[in-house]
Amino acid sequence: MARPRKRENQGLPQNMLCRTRKRKNGNVTYYFYVLADGKEKPLGKDKALAILETAKLNLDRSIPRDIITFIDVIARYKQEVVPFKANNTQTANRRAIRFLERFFGTPPATLNQIEPQHIKMYLNWRKEKPSAANNEIILFHHIWQMAREWGYTKLACPSEGIKKHKLTARDVYVEDHIFQKVYEFADQTLKDLMDLAYLTGQRPVDIVKIHRSHIFDDILHITQQKTGAKLRIAIKGQLKEILDRRLTNCKGYLFTNKCNRKLSEKTLSVNFYRLRQKTIEHYPELKSELEQFQFRDLRAKAGTDKALVFGDDAARKQLGHTSVQMTRRYIRKDAVIDPTK
Repeated sequence: MARPRKRENQGLPQNMLCRTRKRKNGNVTYYFYVLADGKEKPLGKDKALAILETAKLNLDRSIPRDIITFIDVIARYKQEVVPFKANNTQTANRRAIRFLERFFGTPPATLNQIEPQHIKMYLNWRKEKPSAANNEIILFHHIWQMAREWGYTKLACPSEGIKKHKLTARDVYVEDHIFQKVYEFADQTLKDLMDLAYLTGQRPVDIVKIHRSHIFDDILHITQQKTGAKLRIAIKGQLKEILDRRLTNCKGYLFTNKCNRKLSEKTLSVNFYRLRQKTIEHYPELKSELEQFQFRDLRAKAGTDKALVFGDDAARKQLGHTSVQMTRRYIRKDAVIDPTK
């Protein structure tokens, strides 16, 4: 005879558990759902909502595997996988999923129906955005792998072996005169942002999140959001001048928006676009070069200039890469060669 359920778990739907945790302000009840692999998914403290969510999950587990659609898998992926990714990755995933849902959801295709030819059809459907299309197929592959882990299918991923769009690596190098033309029309905040991006060689997302707490012992401490690499940059010269000026009236983040909150990467992008357009109005003869200039190119310019003077390994350390091979992708100029005598 099986051991009876504890009192708090009696009357609950199948696969749902109740746990009570003691807190300073009293006992707090939490509900969990036991997944097929034995892991527990938290359902919150609201019993009614927890029961409703359990019913949905139980229904999903009861659907015969041969009629599971890719849309069903996407729904679970959005619920159980996407929320645990980095914020920027979540945004990119949700954008990509909208296109995957549109293509594979009209009409809804079961996992057994999706074949390699459909992946090629998808790539052709999205050929006007080749980079995005490639990323969407990469996400498709991960969703399919999760479907295999969840027991929805035993089939190999249809995207295996399918050639994606051939892309050319970005090779824009911001020449000094182009930098100065844009710099000429920037306000002090954008000037400081441009200077910091070049002096440190960091990504825009890491520049906007610099906080006064990251500055101590005459060192700027940066933890890269993308890779988690930890860098220590000596505060001296022009970098010291910029940081001293920003810290004078700064209580938290060095760069803030109109509401005195942390400047977002998106706002920085919009502001820089407007600055670039203003520069084009004054220098229409440089329109082609100016239109290619994106704020993120300052990272490549910093890496290139560092490598030309101090070598590839110095550039690798500044950019926070683990290998010189990765750094060489950012080096967009070769050293000057003397003519043959």
